[in-house]
Amino acid sequence: MLISIAIDFRQADVATRERFHLSEERLTQLYRTARSEVVTEAALISTCNRTELYAWVDSDDPKVVERAVQTLARRWMRTRADGDALLLSSTRRVGIEAARHVVRIAAGLESQVLGDGQILGQLKAAYKRSTRGQAAGPVLHRLFETALRAGKRVQTETSLTAGRNSVGAEAAITASQRFGNLENARCLVVGAGKTGARATKQLHRLGARDLVIMNRTFETAQELAKFVGGRAAPFDTLHVEAAMADVVIVATGSEVPVITGAGLATAREACASMGYAMLLMDLSLPRNIDPRVSDQPGVTLVDLDTLHQPILDAETMRRDAVPVATAICESEIDSFMEWIATMPARDAIKPLREALEDVARREVAFAAKDAGVHDAAVAERTASRIVAKLLAGPMAALRRAVQRGEPLDAQAMMLLEMFSPASAPAPRPSRAARAAAPVPPVPAVSDSAHAPAAGAAQADGRRRAPREVRSSLILSPEQFT
Repeated sequence: MLISIAIDFRQADVATRERFHLSEERLTQLYRTARSEVVTEAALISTCNRTELYAWVDSDDPKVVERAVQTLARRWMRTRADGDALLLSSTRRVGIEAARHVVRIAAGLESQVLGDGQILGQLKAAYKRSTRGQAAGPVLHRLFETALRAGKRVQTETSLTAGRNSVGAEAAITASQRFGNLENARCLVVGAGKTGARATKQLHRLGARDLVIMNRTFETAQELAKFVGGRAAPFDTLHVEAAMADVVIVATGSEVPVITGAGLATAREACASMGYAMLLMDLSLPRNIDPRVSDQPGVTLVDLDTLHQPILDAETMRRDAVPVATAICESEIDSFMEWIATMPARDAIKPLREALEDVARREVAFAAKDAGVHDAAVAERTASRIVAKLLAGPMAALRRAVQRGEPLDAQAMMLLEMFSPASAPAPRPSRAARAAAPVPPVPAVSDSAHAPAAGAAQADGRRRAPREVRSSLILSPEQFT
């Protein structure tokens, strides 16, 4: 059973999402402890607006599934009390609803910004992390591949991702609307990742000319600053640069605030900018700006929750594409759920596939060697294709049996008895080996009454061997394979 535990912007505010956010170190620890005999796979999606854990529970029993959810929540938060708090604030989904949710996330249908173009990359990164942590298995591999394929189809086949489609770009637009003309405003962007880069480029397009870029890796800040004709500043001058700016957009991966209330107040007093209008925009999770900065005169603080309403207003331009995007998602979900439903059929037919592949591989290898071809890869592919075609019909029959709710044991055993060899025959020698092998002598007949006949047989090479000798050429059922 596929399950998910989700904390996102629809049900939880920034402070709540911040509480349940996992650092890279904690995520690595979770992947080490999440799997068990029942929970065989796990993967966590973490973005600025959501943290969601997906897992495969090797049971459909509701009691087993509930215990698995409780265990995962406690291992996520480390203690029983915090795990219970997580479950109170989260949304739980199982089966097709969990699959549908992650596919819709990939398509941008569940983003704070409808059609968010960054979410697909974030989902792909989450998938890679779970793969590196050896936490994802065949089911989650299939789920994420389905979700990523749906997301790419929505991007190429619909206009859902057209126009403004990122939190960074929306922040720049909000700054322009709230502050007014940006031509004479100094804008500081802290963080040169995807969100910070999008914010910087959008500010530049909106007319900002005095752009200051700051990043922990100074060279990265220099590259972005050069692209927009701005200036890069060292990270250790953050509070001073912020105190002298009119608009500050912060989008870093820090686990703690990079702009503190005390640090900003001290810098503003030193720069004689206390009381001047300043717009601070925090696009990070956990938050990177101390909320207490809003207590200072002239400071307006905007976080992800504050941005929510302007983002909702911008969604109207992409709503026309939602029905088509939804249809694409449902098509991909149906394909995934069919794959899930036929898992028992694939497991049942696996021994037959292995037996047939073994026979086909040896026979193809023999034929290739006989023809003077020694490409093992070609022989392997050919054998696999032959078996896939042979099993297409039986696999379809097993799928129909699954859909009818019939047990697979009887059908699987019948197929195994019909097609799987009882014992694998030894490979036949090549033609060259058979030609070089000595011809065995015809057994002598001891009965004197048959001596003339035997002599005639030796004299005439065209005469057939005695009936008793011919009987040894009869093939056993196993040799027909």
